[in-house]
Amino acid sequence: MAQEARLNMDKQDSQDGARSPLLKGLGRLAPSGCSDRSGVALILVIGLLALMVVMGVTFSIFMRTERVAAGNFRNDVATRQLLHVALNRALGAIDADLAGKPYPPWYYLESGASSGVGVTGATNAPVMDWIPKAALGPNPNPQPRWVELPAGAPKGRVGFLVVNCSGMLDANHSGAGFGTPRGIGTNVNEIQLSACPDVANEDKLVSDRPYETVQELEKVGVASGALGRSVDSFVCFSSFPTGYVGGTNLARVDISGDETALMATDRMTNIINGLIASGIEASQAGFVFTNLLDFVDADPIPRNLGSACTESVPMFNEIMVSNRYVFLANTNFSMTGKVYFEWFYPFVKPSANTYWIEYNVSFERTGATPPTFPIPANTNGFIDSGYVQGAAMFYPAISFRITNTSYAAFMGSNVTVRAKIGLQMRLNGPAGAVVDASPYPTNLTLDLNLPAVTNPSPPAAMTASVVVDAEVTDPRFNWTNAQWRVWPPGTAGTLGSTNTMTLTWLQARDTDGYADMFVADRPLTSVTELTYLLRGTKSRNSDVPLDQWNTIRLYDRVSGNSIPRPLDRVLDYFSIAGAGNGKGFVNPNTGMTNVLKALFQNMPVDRYPGDPSSFSLDQTEAAALAAFWADTNQNPWRCGFANLSDIGHATNVFSAAPLAGLSPFEREAFFRYTAGLFNTRQQYFMILLFAQTTRTIPQLTDKSVLAGVRAIAEVWRDPLPNADGVHPRVVRLLKTIDNE
Repeated sequence: MAQEARLNMDKQDSQDGARSPLLKGLGRLAPSGCSDRSGVALILVIGLLALMVVMGVTFSIFMRTERVAAGNFRNDVATRQLLHVALNRALGAIDADLAGKPYPPWYYLESGASSGVGVTGATNAPVMDWIPKAALGPNPNPQPRWVELPAGAPKGRVGFLVVNCSGMLDANHSGAGFGTPRGIGTNVNEIQLSACPDVANEDKLVSDRPYETVQELEKVGVASGALGRSVDSFVCFSSFPTGYVGGTNLARVDISGDETALMATDRMTNIINGLIASGIEASQAGFVFTNLLDFVDADPIPRNLGSACTESVPMFNEIMVSNRYVFLANTNFSMTGKVYFEWFYPFVKPSANTYWIEYNVSFERTGATPPTFPIPANTNGFIDSGYVQGAAMFYPAISFRITNTSYAAFMGSNVTVRAKIGLQMRLNGPAGAVVDASPYPTNLTLDLNLPAVTNPSPPAAMTASVVVDAEVTDPRFNWTNAQWRVWPPGTAGTLGSTNTMTLTWLQARDTDGYADMFVADRPLTSVTELTYLLRGTKSRNSDVPLDQWNTIRLYDRVSGNSIPRPLDRVLDYFSIAGAGNGKGFVNPNTGMTNVLKALFQNMPVDRYPGDPSSFSLDQTEAAALAAFWADTNQNPWRCGFANLSDIGHATNVFSAAPLAGLSPFEREAFFRYTAGLFNTRQQYFMILLFAQTTRTIPQLTDKSVLAGVRAIAEVWRDPLPNADGVHPRVVRLLKTIDNE
């Protein structure tokens, strides 16, 4: 067995030797069974070392990448946080600039000093997709500048560009499309969107509502054909609270409904208080309220015959007694005379009713008149008033006569015959309701003074005439004797024409300057109809009212003697239920001519609702009026309308071509038919925000930017401060726009 083992070893040695002498030698030196395994271990060790080197290098690279990414993320987060700094600085700049101002007098407000570093590409795309083009005005490339953050803050800078969009239309609520007519200004649906040059199809624009942003409006509108170009005159949000911007935010009083609704205890009290707050004297507010009830009820019967009348009925205006004495040669005389009852109808809307006059005329001797002097018999009865639709005045008459009477009673003394006249205007019909009484409840007295007669010798024929005339300044105040002026004997009357007293009053007193009146005979459709109501009977003494021919006024006037007559602030204190939801109105301070044109186009111009002589402003007239209103040189009140009533200060508008030469009632149509579409309580801004984190590098003229971001914010602000003196505001949108 031993021999066999040696033979095998020799055989193996010969095989190894055949392969390699070196291996053969090594094989002899190596321990038995370890030669193959030791080589593999060496290779594994070397490979493992190489892998560890690769992993170390890779980890180092990964760590550096993560460190850089973390730094970039930190810079990006810090920069985005700086957007809030930029926004707060923008809001602070707005508050500082608008202190005490109801409206921004600028297109935009830029950050930074003029000497600072400009924000590059501030209005480059896609920023302008978010801003209506007209908002930037004549300069579409404003230049905000960077504001460096103070020491201790993150190293960076911010900027902002506040764009004033307060005067734009609300794409979601203004106008209604589909041929909605321009009416009397009671609903924002009446705004004519087709007047805006960016609108190609107003029906499509309306039917595609709602729009969330200007960017969406532009993309959807252009694609659908609703818009013919980029958004020019629209934003996509509006909010107009009600209330008076005068230090006290009072809720406006609802004056809609018939006379029964208005007479409810709480409503009546609130309405009277609102009238007082509007500028009506406290002693007259109840009188105005009574006139309001007459204005809205359907019948023509005044509630108080002993008060001024605002029902559309003929009213006694002038009374004239004409006498003719004929003295005959046989010492007899005859007297014939007439009593004329002139009525005046100053109402622009004709009445469909017919009327009769009930008269009561009595005569008596007075003073030193001889008791033997004959006087005419008392007379009373009814006479057709002669009223026909459209007639302004008429003077029916009754006659009286004395015949073949001796005139011995005239000898040597004056004769005074007093006529006592009582009149009532009654509706024609079985009930015969009294609609006017003059005077009331007493009679008007007129003295017919005849000179003494000397009996000629021989007797001769002669004729004498006496005319006594009495006029009232304002027939609505004809119920009291104190309102009637008796002219001296022989003064010619004014039958068939405007009274001398009336003309004098209209031209030289604190009045409207015109006698036109309107009564609705239905509930109010607009607060502006209050302008037809009498202001009251404020008196110099107990019987002399100063407010004759004087109605509630929507705009400042100057009377005939150059006395300023400030407006009554009824627009601030009253409302009509359902006349708007607080959205879609136009800020009257706007300088956007296309927005104003949309509000003015097709606006009616008339004396009263339903006036057959009315007309509407065409496109050219609307554009001219819009340009006038937007120009602060011609309309210096623009940007200063804090309250809705303030629009009535802008009386320069009457010199604009479409309104020049109009009657007072037609002039007032401008305010009657725009006030319901205006509201001052909105300031709205698109704010571009810019933020960068930076570091200073030597030899660089500007900072090295580590991270930068842009954003858009939409901010609504109330011009009216709250009880704490703070202006409420809402940040409706805050969105970065760099990655779009």
